[in-house]
Amino acid sequence: MTHKLDPKLNSELFVSSQVAQGLAVIGDRWAFLIIRDVYLGISRFKGLRESADCSRGTLTSRLKSLVANEILYKKAYQTSPPRFEYCLTAKGLDLYPVVLMMWRWEHSWGTHHYLPSALIHKSCGKNMVPIYKCKACDKELDAHDTSFSIRKKFDTVTQVAARSQRRTKSESEKNGAMDSEDISVLDCVGDRWTSLVLAAGFFGLQRFDQMASAIRIGTSVLADRLSLLVQTGIMNRIPYQQSPPRYEYHLSNKGRDLFGHTIAIHEWTERWLIRKDKGLLKLRHLPCDQPFDGEVVCSQCDQALYPHEVSYAGTHAATKD
Repeated sequence: MTHKLDPKLNSELFVSSQVAQGLAVIGDRWAFLIIRDVYLGISRFKGLRESADCSRGTLTSRLKSLVANEILYKKAYQTSPPRFEYCLTAKGLDLYPVVLMMWRWEHSWGTHHYLPSALIHKSCGKNMVPIYKCKACDKELDAHDTSFSIRKKFDTVTQVAARSQRRTKSESEKNGAMDSEDISVLDCVGDRWTSLVLAAGFFGLQRFDQMASAIRIGTSVLADRLSLLVQTGIMNRIPYQQSPPRYEYHLSNKGRDLFGHTIAIHEWTERWLIRKDKGLLKLRHLPCDQPFDGEVVCSQCDQALYPHEVSYAGTHAATKD
């Protein structure tokens, strides 16, 4: 992006951005895992628990939240005793660009532990990579080609309090072996605070105090997230002062490649959580000088991608009760 937020306004504005408001609803590792698995055909409690490898209480809490936020709905498949499966609503199905951008980053940079190894577009019958494009000029989305401005009047939605400030660590991190080769997409975006730190980087916030103020995050929590992002090569720590030592945090190429995921959440929030054209930030695509309106398309045939038109290879099958 080519513009930066005024640091004096950060604490008032960033928490009202579309990305921050969207992450308040879906910015959770377990929520992303559940949504992923429902897309892959796992819809019953037992199968979701086995796939996500989480406790019964955690899964129950996240399913309840996703149903309350109208991303999933419960559908009875047995009456005695009553049993339900979880299906995507229209609001949940519209998270598909977010899921596809997660897959694309994992395919390029990650460990491939959480998502299918290949996507097949049924319409053209070819293995493909999802591409986020501008509808107006058909050019692929790039952070350097996108600017933003702040609306004078904007809406907010009710913020969802973070469930916990404790981050769920990956297996390699628990084993003390976390490095740039071990990271998965869920280490980057499967935690609300980490996702907000990344988003702050895209909006030009690079210093510790700026981020802490903008995100309204505890300093120890911010230090943990920045340490993870530097350790795994998502951000680079660059000194700007020697006495006392002070650092800026700049997104690497690996980090900038998460821009599509960030903008997908921004656009989803505008479609479902905020009245049209009432969000804090207005995005503009510089190559065509138009308000940015994107879609995810097939790299082979350039057609828009929809869940029922994409099949998967190299993933686990749905688990039945």
